[in-house]
Amino acid sequence: MTHWYEHWSAQLGVRAGGLALLATARMEGGVLDRLVVDPIAAQGAGALLLAALLFVSASLGMALTIVGPGLWKPVRLSARWQDADPSKSPLLPR
Repeated sequence: MTHWYEHWSAQLGVRAGGLALLATARMEGGVLDRLVVDPIAAQGAGALLLAALLFVSASLGMALTIVGPGLWKPVRLSARWQDADPSKSPLLPR
């Protein structure tokens, strides 16, 4: 059984989405650059939200472009991190 991320169409689609996010990050960076020049326009929540959107777009765009669908690939945990009895977990309420 193959997973969805092993198909070539998923490889292409996820990486294309990452490149699209990087393109939007470039545009958001240009708008933010113009806001920084005008200190009155840079005040308020709008500039802060735009900077947060730029960070998320750039980070997610780079991750999707470089790693691609490998982000969803399952990883093997060592025995140290596996608990044989989940009821003994300190994170669960008793």
